[in-house]
Amino acid sequence: MNQYKHLFFDLDHTLWDFERNSQETLLELHDSFELNKFGDFSKKEFLAVFKTINGNLWKLYDQGLVGREKLRNERFTMVFDALGISDKSMSEEFSDIYLSSCPKKSNVFPFAIEVLDYLKEVYSLHIITNGFEDIQDTKLKSAGLNNYFDQVITSESTRFKKPQKEIFEYAMQMTGASKQDCVMIGDNLETDIKGAKAADIDHILFNPEAFEHNESVTHEINCLSELKSLL
Repeated sequence: MNQYKHLFFDLDHTLWDFERNSQETLLELHDSFELNKFGDFSKKEFLAVFKTINGNLWKLYDQGLVGREKLRNERFTMVFDALGISDKSMSEEFSDIYLSSCPKKSNVFPFAIEVLDYLKEVYSLHIITNGFEDIQDTKLKSAGLNNYFDQVITSESTRFKKPQKEIFEYAMQMTGASKQDCVMIGDNLETDIKGAKAADIDHILFNPEAFEHNESVTHEINCLSELKSLL
C-alpha cells in the first residue's frame, strides 16, 4: 500500500475515544447534579438514554435534518424528559458543563499515539470530521493529537458533511492529495466509508467492536495497531 501519501482520519470513535470520554463526563455530572434525587433510574440507564438520543441526533445532523444549535441545546432536554426530569434550566446548565468538560478529556483508542508516531514519519496525516470546529480543536489539544495533523478539515469550514463527496474533494484540494494517493480511515459506515466511496478513494474501516455488516470495504481493522502492518 505504499502508493499512499496522505492519510485522512476521522476523529471521534476512531482516534479520540468518544464513548469513554463522554461516559466519564456524564458520570461526573450525574454525581455533581445529584440526579439520583430526581428519578428512579440507574446510572446505567442514564448512560443508555444519552447514547440513544445523542446517536439519533448525530445521525440527523449528518443527514442535514437538524442543525448545530438544536443538537447542542436540546440534547439534554430530551435526555431529561426521557428520564422524567422536567427542569429546563437544569438541563441547559448540564449541557453547558458537558460541552465544556467532555472535549477536555484525553482518552484515545489503544495504540493511537504509537501508530500516529509511526505513520507521521512516512505519510502526511489529516483529519476529516463532521464535529464542530471549536470542540474538535479542544479534543485534539487535550489528547495531545494536534501536532500530528497537517490539516483539520471540518464540516463547518467546508459547509459539507461526510458522506458528501465534496468534503473529501475539498480535503484533497487543501492537502494536494489525489484519489490514488490517499485513504480514509474511520469507524462509521455511513459517513466515513460511504463518503470515501462517493469520492472514489480507498478506505479503511476501523471496527473495534467487530460489528457485522455487508458493506464492501477496501480494508477493515479491529485495532489501530494493525495500521502499522497494513500501511
